Amino acid sequence: MYTLRRREFLAWSAALLTATPSWAAPAARVNGQRYWSAASNRQDQHFLVSFTQHDGQFVPLTQLALPERGHHIAINPQRNFLVSVARRPGTSLVLVELDSGELIQQFTVPADRHLYGHGVFSADGAWFYTTENAFDDLSESSGKLVQWAVEGQGNSATLTRVRETNTGGVGPHELLLMPDGDTLVIANGGIRTHPSHDRDILNLPTMLPSLSYVQSSTGNMVEQQFLPAEFHQSSIRHLDVNAAGKVVLAMQFEGEAYKQVPLLATHQRNRTLQLLLAPPEVQAQMQQYVGSVRFAQDGRHFAATCPRGNLLTIWDADSGQLVQQVRTRDNCGVHATANGFLFSTGLGKVAELAIATGEITEFPEAPSLALVWDNHLCSSGVSA
Repeated sequence: MYTLRRREFLAWSAALLTATPSWAAPAARVNGQRYWSAASNRQDQHFLVSFTQHDGQFVPLTQLALPERGHHIAINPQRNFLVSVARRPGTSLVLVELDSGELIQQFTVPADRHLYGHGVFSADGAWFYTTENAFDDLSESSGKLVQWAVEGQGNSATLTRVRETNTGGVGPHELLLMPDGDTLVIANGGIRTHPSHDRDILNLPTMLPSLSYVQSSTGNMVEQQFLPAEFHQSSIRHLDVNAAGKVVLAMQFEGEAYKQVPLLATHQRNRTLQLLLAPPEVQAQMQQYVGSVRFAQDGRHFAATCPRGNLLTIWDADSGQLVQQVRTRDNCGVHATANGFLFSTGLGKVAELAIATGEITEFPEAPSLALVWDNHLCSSGVSA
Protein backbone atom coordinates (compact mmCIF):
# COMPACT_ATOMS: atom_id res chain seq x y z
CA MET A 1 0.00 0.00 0.00
CA TYR A 2 1.41 3.39 -1.03
CA THR A 3 0.70 6.55 0.93
CA LEU A 4 0.92 9.85 -0.92
CA ARG A 5 1.61 12.73 1.44
CA ARG A 6 0.09 16.17 1.18
CA ARG A 7 3.10 17.95 -0.34
CA GLU A 8 3.49 15.35 -3.12
CA PHE A 9 -0.23 15.39 -3.87
CA LEU A 10 -0.43 19.17 -4.08
CA ALA A 11 2.50 19.31 -6.48
CA TRP A 12 0.89 16.64 -8.67
CA SER A 13 -2.52 18.31 -8.72
CA ALA A 14 -1.40 21.90 -9.34
CA ALA A 15 -1.92 21.61 -13.09
CA LEU A 16 -5.51 20.44 -12.62
CA LEU A 17 -6.33 23.32 -10.35
CA THR A 18 -5.13 25.88 -12.89
CA ALA A 19 -7.81 24.60 -15.26
CA THR A 20 -10.65 24.94 -12.76
CA PRO A 21 -10.79 27.62 -10.02
CA SER A 22 -10.35 26.86 -6.34
CA TRP A 23 -12.74 28.42 -3.87
CA ALA A 24 -12.50 29.73 -0.34
CA ALA A 25 -15.41 29.21 2.02
CA PRO A 26 -17.68 32.29 2.15
CA ALA A 27 -19.23 33.63 5.33
CA ALA A 28 -22.78 32.62 4.37
CA ARG A 29 -23.72 29.16 5.70
CA VAL A 30 -27.33 28.07 5.89
CA ASN A 31 -28.44 25.89 8.81
CA GLY A 32 -24.83 24.84 9.35
CA GLN A 33 -25.22 22.42 6.43
CA ARG A 34 -22.34 21.73 4.07
CA TYR A 35 -22.78 19.34 1.17
CA TRP A 36 -20.05 17.25 -0.43
CA SER A 37 -19.91 15.41 -3.74
CA ALA A 38 -17.44 14.05 -6.25
CA ALA A 39 -17.59 15.87 -9.58
CA SER A 40 -15.85 15.99 -12.95
CA ASN A 41 -15.35 18.54 -15.69
CA ARG A 42 -15.60 18.17 -19.46
CA GLN A 43 -11.87 17.50 -19.68
CA ASP A 44 -12.34 14.33 -17.59
CA GLN A 45 -10.60 15.85 -14.56
CA HIS A 46 -12.01 14.84 -11.19
CA PHE A 47 -12.67 16.81 -8.02
CA LEU A 48 -14.11 16.76 -4.52
CA VAL A 49 -16.45 19.74 -4.08
CA SER A 50 -18.31 21.21 -1.12
CA PHE A 51 -21.11 23.77 -1.26
CA THR A 52 -23.98 25.22 0.72
CA GLN A 53 -27.15 27.25 0.09
CA HIS A 54 -27.81 30.87 0.98
CA ASP A 55 -30.97 32.83 0.17
CA GLY A 56 -31.94 30.31 -2.49
CA GLN A 57 -28.50 30.44 -4.11
CA PHE A 58 -25.93 27.73 -4.68
CA VAL A 59 -22.74 28.79 -2.86
CA PRO A 60 -19.51 26.86 -3.67
CA LEU A 61 -17.16 26.42 -0.72
CA THR A 62 -14.15 24.26 -1.61
CA GLN A 63 -12.76 22.24 -4.48
CA LEU A 64 -9.92 19.71 -4.47
CA ALA A 65 -8.44 17.79 -7.39
CA LEU A 66 -8.70 13.99 -7.13
CA PRO A 67 -6.31 11.44 -8.71
CA GLU A 68 -9.24 9.48 -10.22
CA ARG A 69 -13.01 9.64 -10.36
CA GLY A 70 -14.63 9.68 -6.93
CA HIS A 71 -17.94 8.13 -5.94
CA HIS A 72 -18.96 8.41 -2.28
CA ILE A 73 -17.68 10.53 0.61
CA ALA A 74 -17.57 9.20 4.18
CA ILE A 75 -17.65 11.81 6.97
CA ASN A 76 -15.94 11.46 10.36
CA PRO A 77 -17.24 14.38 12.46
CA GLN A 78 -15.53 13.16 15.63
CA ARG A 79 -12.09 13.37 14.02
CA ASN A 80 -12.90 16.32 11.70
CA PHE A 81 -12.02 14.70 8.38
CA LEU A 82 -13.59 12.82 5.50
CA VAL A 83 -12.57 10.15 3.02
CA SER A 84 -13.34 10.37 -0.69
CA VAL A 85 -13.49 6.81 -2.07
CA ALA A 86 -12.59 6.09 -5.69
CA ARG A 87 -15.16 4.66 -8.08
CA ARG A 88 -14.78 1.03 -9.21
CA PRO A 89 -12.13 -0.04 -10.29
CA GLY A 90 -10.25 2.82 -8.62
CA THR A 91 -7.70 2.29 -5.86
CA SER A 92 -7.42 5.60 -3.96
CA LEU A 93 -8.70 6.86 -0.61
CA VAL A 94 -8.25 10.63 -0.23
CA LEU A 95 -8.34 12.07 3.30
CA VAL A 96 -9.54 15.68 3.57
CA GLU A 97 -9.90 18.02 6.56
CA LEU A 98 -13.57 18.94 7.08
CA ASP A 99 -13.20 22.59 8.06
CA SER A 100 -10.81 23.67 5.32
CA GLY A 101 -11.51 21.12 2.57
CA GLU A 102 -7.74 20.68 2.23
CA LEU A 103 -5.91 17.45 1.50
CA ILE A 104 -4.42 15.49 4.40
CA GLN A 105 -3.04 12.50 2.50
CA GLN A 106 -3.92 9.77 -0.01
CA PHE A 107 -3.83 6.00 0.40
CA THR A 108 -3.77 3.31 -2.28
CA VAL A 109 -5.11 -0.21 -1.70
CA PRO A 110 -2.90 -3.27 -2.38
CA ALA A 111 -2.06 -4.17 -5.98
CA ASP A 112 -4.49 -7.11 -6.13
CA ARG A 113 -7.45 -5.07 -4.85
CA HIS A 114 -9.72 -2.30 -6.05
CA LEU A 115 -12.40 -0.26 -4.32
CA TYR A 116 -16.14 -0.03 -5.00
CA GLY A 117 -16.56 3.64 -4.18
CA HIS A 118 -17.94 3.28 -0.64
CA GLY A 119 -16.77 3.38 2.95
CA VAL A 120 -18.29 3.97 6.38
CA PHE A 121 -16.99 4.95 9.82
CA SER A 122 -17.80 3.28 13.12
CA ALA A 123 -20.16 5.12 15.46
CA ASP A 124 -17.26 6.47 17.54
CA GLY A 125 -15.15 7.39 14.50
CA ALA A 126 -12.30 5.08 15.55
CA TRP A 127 -12.64 2.61 12.65
CA PHE A 128 -13.22 2.86 8.91
CA TYR A 129 -14.59 0.09 6.68
CA THR A 130 -14.37 -0.32 2.89
CA THR A 131 -15.61 -2.88 0.38
CA GLU A 132 -12.97 -4.23 -2.02
CA ASN A 133 -12.56 -6.72 -4.84
CA ALA A 134 -9.87 -9.41 -4.59
CA PHE A 135 -10.04 -9.56 -8.38
CA ASP A 136 -7.73 -12.57 -8.93
CA ASP A 137 -9.88 -14.65 -6.57
CA LEU A 138 -12.44 -16.48 -8.73
CA SER A 139 -14.38 -17.94 -5.81
CA GLU A 140 -17.75 -16.75 -4.58
CA SER A 141 -15.96 -15.05 -1.66
CA SER A 142 -13.89 -12.53 -3.60
CA GLY A 143 -15.73 -9.62 -1.97
CA LYS A 144 -13.76 -8.24 0.97
CA LEU A 145 -14.68 -6.11 3.97
CA VAL A 146 -11.58 -4.19 5.04
CA GLN A 147 -11.18 -2.61 8.47
CA TRP A 148 -8.92 0.42 8.95
CA ALA A 149 -7.85 1.93 12.28
CA VAL A 150 -8.28 5.71 12.52
CA GLU A 151 -5.51 7.64 14.25
CA GLY A 152 -5.20 11.36 14.89
CA GLN A 153 -7.69 13.98 13.82
CA GLY A 154 -8.06 16.95 11.50
CA ASN A 155 -4.97 17.50 9.37
CA SER A 156 -3.09 14.79 11.29
CA ALA A 157 -5.67 12.05 10.67
CA THR A 158 -4.43 8.81 9.17
CA LEU A 159 -5.64 5.27 8.42
CA THR A 160 -3.95 1.93 9.08
CA ARG A 161 -5.18 -1.22 7.33
CA VAL A 162 -5.64 -3.89 10.00
CA ARG A 163 -7.97 -6.70 8.86
CA GLU A 164 -10.04 -8.07 6.00
CA THR A 165 -12.88 -10.59 6.03
CA ASN A 166 -15.34 -11.90 3.45
CA THR A 167 -18.57 -10.08 2.64
CA GLY A 168 -20.33 -13.32 1.67
CA GLY A 169 -20.41 -12.65 -2.05
CA VAL A 170 -18.97 -11.06 -5.17
CA GLY A 171 -18.86 -7.37 -6.02
CA PRO A 172 -19.69 -5.73 -2.65
CA HIS A 173 -20.73 -2.13 -3.18
CA GLU A 174 -22.29 0.14 -0.53
CA LEU A 175 -22.07 -0.64 3.19
CA LEU A 176 -23.72 1.11 6.12
CA LEU A 177 -23.65 0.93 9.90
CA MET A 178 -26.89 -0.30 11.45
CA PRO A 179 -28.55 1.56 14.36
CA ASP A 180 -27.12 -0.95 16.86
CA GLY A 181 -23.72 0.64 16.24
CA ASP A 182 -22.01 -2.71 15.59
CA THR A 183 -23.60 -4.44 12.60
CA LEU A 184 -22.64 -3.52 9.05
CA VAL A 185 -25.11 -4.12 6.22
CA ILE A 186 -23.43 -4.77 2.86
CA ALA A 187 -24.82 -4.83 -0.69
CA ASN A 188 -23.13 -7.68 -2.56
CA GLY A 189 -23.82 -6.66 -6.15
CA GLY A 190 -23.02 -10.11 -7.53
CA ILE A 191 -20.99 -8.72 -10.45
CA ARG A 192 -17.51 -10.13 -11.08
CA THR A 193 -15.10 -7.67 -12.69
CA HIS A 194 -11.36 -7.42 -13.32
CA PRO A 195 -9.36 -4.23 -13.95
CA SER A 196 -7.96 -5.71 -17.16
CA HIS A 197 -11.56 -5.77 -18.46
CA ASP A 198 -12.45 -2.29 -17.18
CA ARG A 199 -16.08 -2.50 -15.95
CA ASP A 200 -17.20 -5.49 -18.05
CA ILE A 201 -19.39 -8.08 -16.29
CA LEU A 202 -17.59 -11.43 -16.36
CA ASN A 203 -20.25 -13.63 -14.73
CA LEU A 204 -23.58 -12.47 -16.15
CA PRO A 205 -25.18 -15.98 -16.28
CA THR A 206 -24.18 -16.84 -12.71
CA MET A 207 -24.67 -13.55 -10.83
CA LEU A 208 -25.76 -14.03 -7.21
CA PRO A 209 -26.43 -10.72 -5.43
CA SER A 210 -27.12 -10.72 -1.70
CA LEU A 211 -27.58 -8.55 1.36
CA SER A 212 -25.14 -9.37 4.16
CA TYR A 213 -25.16 -8.37 7.81
CA VAL A 214 -21.69 -8.57 9.35
CA GLN A 215 -20.60 -7.89 12.92
CA SER A 216 -18.03 -5.12 12.60
CA SER A 217 -16.16 -6.06 15.79
CA THR A 218 -15.47 -9.63 14.62
CA GLY A 219 -16.13 -9.75 10.87
CA ASN A 220 -18.60 -12.62 11.42
CA MET A 221 -21.64 -13.01 9.18
CA VAL A 222 -24.82 -12.79 11.25
CA GLU A 223 -27.48 -12.84 8.51
CA GLN A 224 -27.69 -13.02 4.72
CA GLN A 225 -30.58 -12.54 2.33
CA PHE A 226 -30.77 -13.50 -1.36
CA LEU A 227 -33.12 -12.36 -4.10
CA PRO A 228 -35.49 -14.88 -5.71
CA ALA A 229 -33.70 -16.90 -8.41
CA GLU A 230 -35.54 -15.17 -11.27
CA PHE A 231 -33.99 -11.86 -10.22
CA HIS A 232 -30.40 -13.07 -9.88
CA GLN A 233 -29.26 -10.43 -12.41
CA SER A 234 -30.62 -7.60 -10.25
CA SER A 235 -27.39 -6.22 -8.84
CA ILE A 236 -27.88 -4.79 -5.33
CA ARG A 237 -25.76 -1.64 -5.28
CA HIS A 238 -26.94 1.12 -2.93
CA LEU A 239 -28.55 1.20 0.50
CA ASP A 240 -29.99 3.39 3.19
CA VAL A 241 -31.21 2.54 6.69
CA ASN A 242 -33.58 4.39 9.02
CA ALA A 243 -33.50 4.66 12.82
CA ALA A 244 -35.77 1.61 13.17
CA GLY A 245 -33.31 -0.58 11.27
CA LYS A 246 -35.29 -0.84 8.04
CA VAL A 247 -32.97 -1.07 5.05
CA VAL A 248 -33.89 0.06 1.55
CA LEU A 249 -32.03 -1.57 -1.36
CA ALA A 250 -31.45 -0.05 -4.81
CA MET A 251 -30.78 -2.37 -7.73
CA GLN A 252 -29.50 -2.21 -11.30
CA PHE A 253 -30.79 -4.97 -13.59
CA GLU A 254 -28.21 -6.51 -15.92
CA GLY A 255 -30.57 -8.87 -17.80
CA GLU A 256 -32.72 -8.49 -20.89
CA ALA A 257 -33.90 -4.97 -21.64
CA TYR A 258 -37.54 -6.00 -22.18
CA LYS A 259 -38.03 -7.36 -18.65
CA GLN A 260 -39.75 -5.37 -15.90
CA VAL A 261 -38.22 -6.45 -12.61
CA PRO A 262 -38.14 -4.99 -9.07
CA LEU A 263 -35.45 -2.36 -8.69
CA LEU A 264 -36.12 -1.62 -5.02
CA ALA A 265 -36.64 -3.68 -1.89
CA THR A 266 -36.86 -3.17 1.86
CA HIS A 267 -35.62 -5.44 4.61
CA GLN A 268 -35.62 -5.78 8.37
CA ARG A 269 -33.49 -8.27 10.27
CA ASN A 270 -34.79 -11.85 10.45
CA ARG A 271 -37.54 -11.19 7.93
CA THR A 272 -37.84 -11.80 4.19
CA LEU A 273 -37.00 -9.20 1.57
CA GLN A 274 -39.96 -7.10 0.42
CA LEU A 275 -39.65 -6.43 -3.31
CA LEU A 276 -41.19 -3.19 -4.58
CA LEU A 277 -42.73 -2.47 -7.98
CA ALA A 278 -44.09 0.78 -9.35
CA PRO A 279 -47.16 0.84 -11.60
CA PRO A 280 -46.13 -0.67 -14.98
CA GLU A 281 -45.93 2.64 -16.84
CA VAL A 282 -43.61 4.11 -14.18
CA GLN A 283 -41.60 0.92 -13.75
CA ALA A 284 -40.79 0.99 -17.46
CA GLN A 285 -39.60 4.60 -17.20
CA MET A 286 -37.09 3.64 -14.50
CA GLN A 287 -35.00 1.98 -17.24
CA GLN A 288 -33.95 -0.97 -15.01
CA TYR A 289 -31.61 1.27 -13.03
CA VAL A 290 -31.76 3.02 -9.63
CA GLY A 291 -28.80 5.25 -8.86
CA SER A 292 -29.15 6.22 -5.19
CA VAL A 293 -31.63 5.85 -2.33
CA ARG A 294 -32.12 8.00 0.75
CA PHE A 295 -34.67 8.04 3.56
CA ALA A 296 -36.51 11.28 4.24
CA GLN A 297 -36.16 12.88 7.66
CA ASP A 298 -39.43 11.22 8.70
CA GLY A 299 -37.76 7.81 8.36
CA ARG A 300 -40.76 6.47 6.46
CA HIS A 301 -40.52 7.85 2.94
CA PHE A 302 -37.48 7.47 0.74
CA ALA A 303 -36.25 8.81 -2.57
CA ALA A 304 -34.93 6.60 -5.37
CA THR A 305 -33.14 8.34 -8.22
CA CYS A 306 -33.30 6.96 -11.76
CA PRO A 307 -30.69 8.81 -13.85
CA ARG A 308 -31.15 6.69 -16.97
CA GLY A 309 -34.90 7.17 -16.84
CA ASN A 310 -34.70 10.89 -15.92
CA LEU A 311 -37.02 10.16 -13.01
CA LEU A 312 -36.98 10.95 -9.29
CA THR A 313 -39.33 8.68 -7.33
CA ILE A 314 -40.66 8.89 -3.75
CA TRP A 315 -41.84 5.75 -1.93
CA ASP A 316 -43.56 4.83 1.33
CA ALA A 317 -41.33 2.25 3.03
CA ASP A 318 -44.16 1.03 5.27
CA SER A 319 -46.66 0.28 2.50
CA GLY A 320 -44.11 -0.33 -0.24
CA GLN A 321 -46.05 1.97 -2.55
CA LEU A 322 -44.81 4.61 -4.97
CA VAL A 323 -46.30 7.93 -3.82
CA GLN A 324 -44.73 10.48 -6.13
CA GLN A 325 -42.61 10.77 -9.27
CA VAL A 326 -41.16 13.79 -11.04
CA ARG A 327 -39.25 14.16 -14.29
CA THR A 328 -35.71 15.51 -13.89
CA ARG A 329 -32.80 14.82 -16.21
CA ASP A 330 -29.93 12.57 -15.13
CA ASN A 331 -30.54 12.94 -11.38
CA CYS A 332 -28.55 10.67 -9.08
CA GLY A 333 -27.13 12.18 -5.86
CA VAL A 334 -29.79 12.70 -3.19
CA HIS A 335 -29.89 13.91 0.43
CA ALA A 336 -32.77 14.47 2.88
CA THR A 337 -33.69 18.05 3.82
CA ALA A 338 -36.34 19.59 6.06
CA ASN A 339 -38.61 20.07 3.03
CA GLY A 340 -37.85 16.85 1.17
CA PHE A 341 -34.73 16.06 -0.82
CA LEU A 342 -31.79 17.92 -2.29
CA PHE A 343 -30.56 16.22 -5.46
CA SER A 344 -27.74 16.65 -7.97
CA THR A 345 -27.51 15.73 -11.64
CA GLY A 346 -25.02 14.64 -14.26
CA LEU A 347 -25.80 17.91 -16.05
CA GLY A 348 -24.27 19.97 -13.24
CA LYS A 349 -27.55 21.01 -11.59
CA VAL A 350 -28.52 21.07 -7.90
CA ALA A 351 -32.19 21.31 -6.93
CA GLU A 352 -34.59 20.58 -4.08
CA LEU A 353 -37.85 18.63 -4.21
CA ALA A 354 -40.50 19.65 -1.67
CA ILE A 355 -42.43 16.45 -0.86
CA ALA A 356 -45.55 18.27 0.30
CA THR A 357 -46.08 20.13 -2.98
CA GLY A 358 -44.00 18.25 -5.53
CA GLU A 359 -42.34 21.55 -6.43
CA ILE A 360 -38.73 21.56 -7.60
CA THR A 361 -36.50 24.54 -6.85
CA GLU A 362 -33.34 24.69 -8.93
CA PHE A 363 -30.41 26.59 -7.40
CA PRO A 364 -28.55 28.92 -9.77
CA GLU A 365 -24.88 28.01 -9.77
CA ALA A 366 -21.78 30.17 -9.68
CA PRO A 367 -20.80 31.17 -13.24
CA SER A 368 -17.31 29.72 -12.72
CA LEU A 369 -18.66 26.26 -11.85
CA ALA A 370 -18.43 23.98 -14.89
CA LEU A 371 -18.72 20.56 -13.26
CA VAL A 372 -21.05 17.57 -13.47
CA TRP A 373 -21.95 15.74 -10.27
CA ASP A 374 -21.18 12.13 -9.49
CA ASN A 375 -23.56 9.61 -7.91
CA HIS A 376 -23.82 10.68 -4.26
CA LEU A 377 -24.41 13.64 -1.96
CA CYS A 378 -23.44 13.71 1.72
CA SER A 379 -23.32 16.49 4.29
CA SER A 380 -21.51 17.74 7.35
CA GLY A 381 -22.18 20.51 9.83
CA VAL A 382 -19.90 23.55 9.63
CA SER A 383 -18.99 26.00 12.34
CA ALA A 384 -20.41 29.51 12.02
